Amino acid sequence: MQIAPQITPPASANPATDKRLHDFTRWLAQTQTLSKARKHKPNLLNRLENWELALQNAYAIFKSVPAKDAPSSRAREWMLDNFYVIKQTLRQIEEDLPDDFLGQLPILDSGLPRIFALAREWIGYSQSQLAIPQFESFVRDYQQIAPLTIGELWALPIMLRIGILERLAYATAELTGTDMPEGMVEIPIRTPIDCPNETIVANCFGSLRLLAATDWRDFFEQTSRVEQILRGDPARVYASMDFKTRDSYRSVVEELARHSTLSEEQVALTAVELARNVPGDKAQGRQGHIGFYLRDAGRTRLEASIRYQPGLIIRFNRTLLAAPTSTYLGSIATLSMLLTLGLLAYTSLAGGSLAQMIVVGLLGFGLALESAIMIVNWQVTHRIKPLSLPRMDFSDGIPPGNRTMVVVPTLLESADELNHLLQELELYYLANPDPQLTYALLTDFGDAPTEHAPGDDQLLALAIAGVENLNTKRNSPSPSTGYRNTPPFYLFHRNRQWNPSEGVWMGWERKRGKLADFNRLLLDLGETAYTTQVGDISILASIKYVITLDADTSLTQGSANRLIATLAHPLNQAEFSEDGRLVVAGYTVLQPRVAIKPTSANRSLFSQIFAGNAGFDLYSFAVSDVYQDLFGEGSYVGKGIYDVAAFERSLAGQVRQNTLLSHDLFEGISGRAALVTDVMLYEEYPSRYLAYARRLRRWVRGDWQLLPWMFPVVRTQTGMSLNRLSTIDLWKVFDNLRRSLLPPTLLALLAA
Repeated sequence: MQIAPQITPPASANPATDKRLHDFTRWLAQTQTLSKARKHKPNLLNRLENWELALQNAYAIFKSVPAKDAPSSRAREWMLDNFYVIKQTLRQIEEDLPDDFLGQLPILDSGLPRIFALAREWIGYSQSQLAIPQFESFVRDYQQIAPLTIGELWALPIMLRIGILERLAYATAELTGTDMPEGMVEIPIRTPIDCPNETIVANCFGSLRLLAATDWRDFFEQTSRVEQILRGDPARVYASMDFKTRDSYRSVVEELARHSTLSEEQVALTAVELARNVPGDKAQGRQGHIGFYLRDAGRTRLEASIRYQPGLIIRFNRTLLAAPTSTYLGSIATLSMLLTLGLLAYTSLAGGSLAQMIVVGLLGFGLALESAIMIVNWQVTHRIKPLSLPRMDFSDGIPPGNRTMVVVPTLLESADELNHLLQELELYYLANPDPQLTYALLTDFGDAPTEHAPGDDQLLALAIAGVENLNTKRNSPSPSTGYRNTPPFYLFHRNRQWNPSEGVWMGWERKRGKLADFNRLLLDLGETAYTTQVGDISILASIKYVITLDADTSLTQGSANRLIATLAHPLNQAEFSEDGRLVVAGYTVLQPRVAIKPTSANRSLFSQIFAGNAGFDLYSFAVSDVYQDLFGEGSYVGKGIYDVAAFERSLAGQVRQNTLLSHDLFEGISGRAALVTDVMLYEEYPSRYLAYARRLRRWVRGDWQLLPWMFPVVRTQTGMSLNRLSTIDLWKVFDNLRRSLLPPTLLALLAA
């Protein structure tokens, strides 16, 4: 096994001071001894209550005594002006130090958490004056002899706050002449220079302010030995991920070490070694990245290598989730049958006839099934912690090789609607400006009885002029950003084609056809129906991802960057089976959360009643979704990002013409879709019932067009073939059909 890399501190301008600190730190690390058996939980929080009372007493004394009679006017000023800092610190300690976390920290023979003892020693050495560079060196030097755990490093700012409050309580008690708080022991002074109490008071408040202003994420990653090991990822991916993803990797290391005999460093080194020893071409894929062993299918190999011994609760949950499809569908079936039997029993006790019982049984089963699904889904989302997808860090801009086009498939039907679309396209650009991002309208004319209709040419001319004007406006030199290499706005337009099935002239396959033609254009797979192309088409071959939105969808600030950064992560890249037909790992399409625009929800009484919760989520975070949490796949609803080549490969030869109106669910199933629940988009809600009903009719019609895919053999572009949808995929299709039948079922049950 490798030796953990050493963290090299930066050079200092004061060698003598550094040597004294270095010698003190080594002595401290050698003399502190961890307790082999935890006899009791540390009583830090109880001691903190005593110090809080002492500080309140000191504050009351300073406040009641005139300035001229105060024992220390300088300390009095600090206490009276900054006592709110103490209150804020106490609140933060209470929030950040739960009992279960405190109970996991290593304990010294003295009964104190090691990290608290370390913080106290620094406070005594520095006379309560926190200097981040010197403190970093102190922590690094300590770990050369006694490495700290991940939990200890995260607890360090909390322990510093507690230690500083302890020192402040001691100093103010001496200044006011009051009794020392119960259980207080003076923090040892490790420097030859004694510091007066009034200076200690000033230093304590300055350090508390500095603690609040410091980004401890940077401090953690600079001092964590596990972090340095993981940055040795053979795939060189780890260091380029965002902080949240790196932290999720470290959390896995922490959890695995807790249930094995190895240290966190040894667990991290094992993961790196497994990734480094992957042979041949596999080293260039997901198996060559440490995340495969920490957050993906390779975790079983890592657990075997470190002799991981999970607890009983973990074993039980794993057994339950080993066959998620059987667990999920079996629970729904059992619960729905019990509820149906309950309805039948009630009908029988009420004196119902056999005919009535049959009617109640048939209609009641639909209601029972809906209730069972709601109960099981609630249980799943409350018992399984949602896990965000891993993500790269593109905060400094989208790197080359990830060029993306944001497209809006839509119809050209009126000048007013076109102007609105152009305004939305410009807003997308302003909210997500990046040289690697471009924006396009994919347009058709509306259905017509003839190939050409009056006003077509004028509308198309307006669209072309509108896109060109946007490029002129937004591609001009800017003092802050300079020149853009590529015009950001595009237009791709198709003419009508005769559709004998629909009996009208229309854009081929409507929205699905627009995207399919566009993908063929990007991949250079032959002729497409796009007869009008506006923009620099030389970049089309370099576009890797497409973000597709509806005309009423808002692309929030930075959301495009986060979607691209998520799909670009190696663990999210699609991996196909040996025959190249099935996506067996990763995803071809990512679906963000979609919420209702608040302005749309309040537009009419109808929308206020039926739109549900609406509002802007300023702090998006991972939320639960049954399919994503339980099966590792979500459901695609037509607004998201897809990998062009992988997406087309997953659908190759599957869908026949004029057979699929509602294509989103099927595309998500075929290409494996994932939910990016910490990215939010917003869409309009119909303000009138008729608009809502027309939309619902399209959805229901599209859902029932998937009915042939419920059978073992299906007709594809190449003829009859075995249905490759899994059991849970078939359930998703069935569930959509079931929900479309629920309203008439409930109505019939009420009538019965």
